Amino acid sequence: MTVEKSIPDLTGISERLNALHQELLVGIALGDSLSNVMTAFCRGIEALAPDVVCSVIGVDDDGRMRPIAGPSLPESYAEAISGIQVGPDVGSCGTAIYLRTAIEVCDIETDPLWAPYKSLALPYGLHACWSCPIQSQDGRVLGAFGLYFREKRYSNAFERRIVAECLNFCAIAIANSEARARLNNLAFFDPLTGLGNRATLENRLPLILQRANERQHSVTIYHIDIAEFQAINDLHGRIHGDMTLARVGHLLRSVAADSDLIVRTGGDQFLVVKSARKEDFDPEEFAQDIVHGIYGGHRLDSGEEVMIDVRVGLASFPADGRQQDELLEHAETALRRAKRSGRTHVKFEPRMEYEKRQRRSLERDIKLAIERRELSLVFQPQVDAKSGAIQAFEALVRWTHSELGPISPVQFIPIAEGNGAIHAIGEFVLTRACEEAARWNEKMRVAVNVSAAQIVRNDFVQLVANVLSQTNLDPARLELEVTESLFVQDLTTATATLRRLKRLGVSVAMDDFGTGYSSLSTLRAFPFDRIKVDRSFVSDMVHSPDAAAIVNSVVGLGRTMGLRVVAEGVESQEQVAMLRLIGCHEIQGYLFGKPLPAESYEHVTRPSPRAAAAKKRASRATHANSTR
Repeated sequence: MTVEKSIPDLTGISERLNALHQELLVGIALGDSLSNVMTAFCRGIEALAPDVVCSVIGVDDDGRMRPIAGPSLPESYAEAISGIQVGPDVGSCGTAIYLRTAIEVCDIETDPLWAPYKSLALPYGLHACWSCPIQSQDGRVLGAFGLYFREKRYSNAFERRIVAECLNFCAIAIANSEARARLNNLAFFDPLTGLGNRATLENRLPLILQRANERQHSVTIYHIDIAEFQAINDLHGRIHGDMTLARVGHLLRSVAADSDLIVRTGGDQFLVVKSARKEDFDPEEFAQDIVHGIYGGHRLDSGEEVMIDVRVGLASFPADGRQQDELLEHAETALRRAKRSGRTHVKFEPRMEYEKRQRRSLERDIKLAIERRELSLVFQPQVDAKSGAIQAFEALVRWTHSELGPISPVQFIPIAEGNGAIHAIGEFVLTRACEEAARWNEKMRVAVNVSAAQIVRNDFVQLVANVLSQTNLDPARLELEVTESLFVQDLTTATATLRRLKRLGVSVAMDDFGTGYSSLSTLRAFPFDRIKVDRSFVSDMVHSPDAAAIVNSVVGLGRTMGLRVVAEGVESQEQVAMLRLIGCHEIQGYLFGKPLPAESYEHVTRPSPRAAAAKKRASRATHANSTR
């Protein structure tokens, strides 16, 4: 027989639940684990309703239950139900998840839903259970919120009220945890291809080499570059370029399935690491297999057909070097030779050390680039997502070498950071950008990328203050963009320097959000003004639910933390529509404007005649006061 319980007073229940939710939301924002948050949540519910045993269960991608929290349930019970496939007759929680509706069982011993599972619950004094599905805003079932009773009975109005007001919180907590897991996962995996990234390479390659040394095996590193990838971008657009990168990643998984490691190191470059017994493996034959496995016409998901070809440079342990950096450098040297010679693959040879001297020449020339007037700036607009009005411009540096022609920032910025030339280049860019912005409409900002090497210098804040003073630019119109690598190198110094910059009135944005080592911890370390969502996520969001979910999570995270969010790499109206729908604040990409010299945007940046006259009068007044 079922037992009716007296109903506690409902007065004030909403206020008490809201207080509990607010306390736990702080934990979520600070990065506490889902298990800890939901355990505290269950204890809070049990304090409000002492006659219940509270539990929260998640469901994995295979439809199997995974207990998240249930502090008053025996650990052995949670272990017993973990991994059970949800279905139409799988207890209360498994059925609620499967049928997407609340399931109430007043007598576990006799109810057919519990027939196969009552032996798990009854020994622990669990005689009734009410479970409700936890659903995300997009309708996905994330798990179930369950109340167990130690008597055979139905839930009362008080308990139903608790569940009704807590389901949304559970959905927020689980969805946030999923998004955080995806973001942290991106620290070691490339979101475009699903392959490992450079951080994965740096973690695993030393272990592979150590194992090979112990077993006296060889290890070959294959540095792979997509031939004429820029032409694919120019001909088909960057969206199709990204699809091409994803296809190459898929092909590499197939052709190099038995390799130790496959990673995308950035841009259109990949690395395959393969160990083998020295006597029964031909490294160059495997390189040819890679080329043949990728070469040819490929139809992308969009229906577009592209021709893909690759070049491969390889270097082997121990023949071509015993140290990780040495092998990687030699493989890169061999790749440069393959690209220059037109051969499909090239194995490193000692005489290729000559190419190192060429790099040293570039290191020398970058130090002279400012003096030779080879550096210039281009500007790309950032627009309001709703109105399309230009809010700011990002300043980007370009180097046109007197003999070699245009050199990509991807190539020369790391060199400049390595040899110290970045400080002079950074000062040049900051000064020119502020000079240019001072001539614009006073509502427009200018964003300047700042290297970690610049910020950790003691005199950087003073440099920014001097440039603002010399150019007469309002500090509120200058935004400095930094990447997460800055915080990985020296968190204390970076945070202190950025706080001093904020006191000047300058705003600070986190660039390439989500691609670094620990995005969430970085956000907590410093009060940023903006988050810039990396283009690798934005470019794939139309076709990939995972990419769309990540962008949505970042925008939601920004909203929760009071940060404006800028999406980079926007090239289609579909992307714009999705970004507007999820509440992204600003957009940047080729769809709204290419990086061009400042004069190309004069029709937008030119102040109105009235504003120009007022500015001129103010300048004269300032000059007159300074000469008295």
